[in-house]
Amino acid sequence: MTAGAPDIPALERAGRILKEGGLVAFPTETVYGLGGNALDPEASRKIYAAKGRPSDNPLIIHIAEIEKLDAIVREVPDKARKLAERFWPGPLTMILPKADIVPMETTGGLTTVAVRFPSDPIARELIRRSGGYVAAPSANASGRPSPTTAAHVIEDLGDRIDMILDGGPVGIGLESTIVDFTEEVPVVLRPGYISLDMLREVLGEVRMDPGLIPDNSNVKPKAPGMKYRHYAPRAELIIIEGDEQDVVDKIRTLAAEALADGRTPGIIATEETKDRYKEGIVVSIGSRREEETIAHALYKVLRGFDESEADVIYSEAFHTPRMGHAIMNRLLKAAGHKVINLDKRKEKMMVAIGSDQGGFELKQEILKHLDEQGVEYKDYGSYDTASVDYPEYAAKVAKAILSGEADKGILICGTGIGISIAANKFKGIRAAHCSDCFSAEATRLHNDANILAMGGRVVGPGLGCKIVDTFLQTPFSGEERHARRIRKIHELEIDED
Repeated sequence: MTAGAPDIPALERAGRILKEGGLVAFPTETVYGLGGNALDPEASRKIYAAKGRPSDNPLIIHIAEIEKLDAIVREVPDKARKLAERFWPGPLTMILPKADIVPMETTGGLTTVAVRFPSDPIARELIRRSGGYVAAPSANASGRPSPTTAAHVIEDLGDRIDMILDGGPVGIGLESTIVDFTEEVPVVLRPGYISLDMLREVLGEVRMDPGLIPDNSNVKPKAPGMKYRHYAPRAELIIIEGDEQDVVDKIRTLAAEALADGRTPGIIATEETKDRYKEGIVVSIGSRREEETIAHALYKVLRGFDESEADVIYSEAFHTPRMGHAIMNRLLKAAGHKVINLDKRKEKMMVAIGSDQGGFELKQEILKHLDEQGVEYKDYGSYDTASVDYPEYAAKVAKAILSGEADKGILICGTGIGISIAANKFKGIRAAHCSDCFSAEATRLHNDANILAMGGRVVGPGLGCKIVDTFLQTPFSGEERHARRIRKIHELEIDED
């Protein structure tokens, strides 16, 4: 069936199956979902069993009418309603305090519930005919690439479920963006088609979750995809990052080595690079100039390698402007975070670091971390918790970068704000205040920031070290539009007295 020509008898049958506690796979605009009655604890248990999914991994409740939201949540903050007005129906999931009517089996034991209003007409019609509340994770075996066609669902779940509605290939190809509204500042728990910039245009301040929950953590994930390995092909997947030609050369070398060892290499390339590879199974994932094509094809490409003879897969990285964070989020999980970073600047990096008394303790933890990572650094003080003036240390680190003594800098005061303002008084310095990994990555990709500023009273040592790693390891994208904007920033600068 198609959105324009729905199969009404099939939808009626699917609705009855859901009402009776069965499971139905159905298309959405993101990926295919595996639906069950969201208000039936036994149906949720069946979903977990069919997927082989851990029961602490919460399910998303899908609705087809905005009026249905109030019955399943205790409250809807004004910011959540504002976002729903802008992006619902569409690829947005919101986490809100759950109402008592929603069983713990659906929420993975949490007192919050994830809710989405999909835009796909087939999905919405199914939801209406089933009673209005459908719990639906992606319709794949847990850990496998998400399904973007009905054939993918059949491959993974087969006769484990009662029915599959075939609506053809999905439109987007990546799961929805998930935003948590149970904290004072909304937090993105899973990036998706709706980017951080799009969210901030509506809400103002929005934070990115600081990172993934480790697999062995006892913390319950608030949203699907946060804790467990996802999207993995059967062959080992390794991502190669760096300048384009360096990446191509490295993958060609690795492919030749794999062939010499009797293994068949697979290569995930783009339209721009595919013809540069002469050996292995080369697959184009799309064009960097049309990043939606990469997002749309990601899971199809990963599944396609399962049907090939590839023993190992080498993939380029895809740090594209708008959807790059969502694409790399999925690709990194699929690879189990196996990355070869060819950034030459990282290999010979010297880091200048400074703080006032408010950042001293965090600085000490970061110094230990840099030692463990083998990163060279010079500590410009302060050297204890005695009260000092942060502009002095901002100046020392800024001058170290401008003189060539250091490649990048780290500055820490109580909030990170004042010390970044002081550093930015120096011509040629681009100090960025970051409190999460996403902003640290974005300011390197887009702004080529050379100083990371953090608040010692804002982030703890664990998150602080992750932010530092992200900042130091992320290369500048080099895209002309970002380079042009940096040049315009320089035109606004004044010389140091």
